[in-house]
Amino acid sequence: MSPALSLHLLAAAEEGGHHVVNELPFPPIMFGVFAMLAFLLLLGFLWTFRNTLALDPHGVADAHHNPDVGRDQH
Repeated sequence: MSPALSLHLLAAAEEGGHHVVNELPFPPIMFGVFAMLAFLLLLGFLWTFRNTLALDPHGVADAHHNPDVGRDQH
C-alpha cells in the first residue's frame, strides 16, 4: 500500500469512520426515471418509422429493383 493511501485511510478513520466517497448528482430513483424516459423516446422513434419499407417507391421490398446494380465491385 502506498504511503499516500495509508495516510488517507488513517485520516478517514480519525474522522469517525463516516466518509462520503462519491455523492450522486440526484436521487437514485431518478436514474430509473431517466432510463425509462430514454427507452420510451427510443421506442417512439422506432414506432415513427414502422412499416416504412412497405411504402418504398423503388420496389426494393418486392425485389423488383436492386440498388446495388451498377456499383463498382472492389
